[in-house]
Amino acid sequence: MNKETSSDSYGRSLRSSSDLHRHTSNDNHGNSVHSSDDQDVHVFTGHDDAMQPATRELSRTQTLLNKVSSRISFFNERLNAERISLSWKVLGIYGIMGFFILAIFSIYWGSIYRREYRYKNLRMLVVIEDEDTVNGIAPIIGETIRSILATPPAMALGKWLIQNTTEFNALAQRHNNSVFEEIQRQVHHQHYWSSIYVPRNATVGLYEAILAGDVSYNVSANTAISYYETGRDFLSMNQYVTPNVQRIQSMFLRHQQNITSAILGNSDLSQVFNNLNSLTVAATPMEWTFMDGRPFKDPVLLAPSQVGLIYMIIITFFSFNFFSDIHQSVAKMGIKIPHLVLYRILSAILSFFVISFFYSLVTLVFQVDFTRTFGHSGFIVYWMTNFLTMWAVGAMNEAMGMVFIMLYPPLLGFWMLFWVIVNISPTFAPLALSAKFFRYGYGMPIHASYEITKVIFFNTYKGALGRNYGILVAWCVIASVLLLVVFKKFGQVMGGRAAAQRAQIEKELNEKRARDEEGEIDFS
Repeated sequence: MNKETSSDSYGRSLRSSSDLHRHTSNDNHGNSVHSSDDQDVHVFTGHDDAMQPATRELSRTQTLLNKVSSRISFFNERLNAERISLSWKVLGIYGIMGFFILAIFSIYWGSIYRREYRYKNLRMLVVIEDEDTVNGIAPIIGETIRSILATPPAMALGKWLIQNTTEFNALAQRHNNSVFEEIQRQVHHQHYWSSIYVPRNATVGLYEAILAGDVSYNVSANTAISYYETGRDFLSMNQYVTPNVQRIQSMFLRHQQNITSAILGNSDLSQVFNNLNSLTVAATPMEWTFMDGRPFKDPVLLAPSQVGLIYMIIITFFSFNFFSDIHQSVAKMGIKIPHLVLYRILSAILSFFVISFFYSLVTLVFQVDFTRTFGHSGFIVYWMTNFLTMWAVGAMNEAMGMVFIMLYPPLLGFWMLFWVIVNISPTFAPLALSAKFFRYGYGMPIHASYEITKVIFFNTYKGALGRNYGILVAWCVIASVLLLVVFKKFGQVMGGRAAAQRAQIEKELNEKRARDEEGEIDFS
């Protein structure tokens, strides 16, 4: 019994040894490997790839557990150096952000600061023709307005430039105008923000209307007329200019009772009190007539005239991001450098041309009248103006975008803020109400575009069109040249960085390959 059992065990052992010998072979190095038809036997060769799947999974699990168990507290003493380094980096970032926030936002805040103290910079045309005594009636209306404008409260509301009537009449005659037509011309040519005109013999006219009981007499138009053009700056006119003239009118109305008493001082008052019509004329408020030569009628114009100009700058920045992949693909084609530079400039200009069309189309869709100044060509003029504006601000965006990518990419957002604020700060309010520093705005592209837009939509004075288009073209040239220079430098810098990265990757791969070769176990 024992012999049979021992014999069977010995036979099974021989068969197992024979099967193992049949299913294994030696490689050139003497290492034992699997045959292709049997995966049940695994022989360790010194490589991780030769480990059983279960063994590899166990190894990874143990490694993960080791990592978790080896994590330490952020406040561990061993991390003191790292904490200090990170703290300084955070403080440095806060310092950079704080500096640019204070520097950039202060520009816009500064354009609004103490604006109410600069009303005296607003030039106001005053022509008082009621200055002669007629039939014993003194020019009380003209004298009252003149005296009011000389008071400190009135002088704080504007720069009231009272004209010599003789000289102003001569000026009107040179332009074949009446006095009031010349006032309109002066305001339209933007020599003055608004005007006050007191007609000739205004006091005598009111006196005679009261005595005659002439209820058809227009007390308002024959007392004073204020002519202005809201289209010159539709927000500022309604916010600063016209309200200030109305305050002068309010000062004048407080003197109406004294004016009426002085006018009727030497007349028979019984004749007035016994005539109801005379009392009606005498009691009529001497409110002035306000004439708006370029009224603001369509609220939609607020979008393309002001807020839309901000969006225009932002859109050009989007274009830079959208086309970056295409530009990189073209750069990898291996074309000649001059051709690559030419492509870069022309592609940017083409983008501004197309995008400006869609931007302009939005205003057309909302039925804004483009025919007021240039007829049916108004939309084309508007589109080309937007094209030049986008070219000017967009090429600068692209050039500076590449500059900051080379230097410090996080600053790119602050460049956008700066470029928007430095353009709109001297644009959305009269420069006369801002500090002298903001006169740089006369040369900015958005300010020039804004002035042209007002001509298109409101038919304001065209005399500055040439200057404003010249400013836009100059910015287009400057920005394009800058883009050309920066693009060449950008290619060199980024090419150098790419080469350095490739070299670093190759170095790391070589080091890893060397470590792997050192880790091999030779069983020969």
